Amino acid sequence: MEGTNNNDILEMKKDIRDILDTVNAFANHTEEQFAEIRQEIGGIKQEIGGIKQEIGGIKQDITQIKATMVTKAYLDDKLADMRGDLTINDRKQDKKVDFLTRTLESKKIITAKEADAVVAMSPFPQPPRLG
Repeated sequence: MEGTNNNDILEMKKDIRDILDTVNAFANHTEEQFAEIRQEIGGIKQEIGGIKQEIGGIKQDITQIKATMVTKAYLDDKLADMRGDLTINDRKQDKKVDFLTRTLESKKIITAKEADAVVAMSPFPQPPRLG
């Protein structure tokens, strides 16, 4: 029986070595996979760092654009001011044309009907004169 026991023990040792070799091979393979994953994570971290820098630059650009950009309300105010200025200018020009037309009429260079026709063409027409 001692021979059988020795054979059994040797076989068990062999089985245990096979199991240990298999576990060791699995552990080595797992370690290699973890090393690859760590390397990939390191690359991803670098890419994220670059993306963060780009986003920081974009944020600065947006801040600068916001600081120099005019708003709709600002444009509306400026356009209203400009329109008012143009209207005032048009009224001044209209008064000059009216004065010139009436002067020409009073000197009998143009008729009253022609003068009324010119005055009626103005952007701010006046009612026709009676008389």
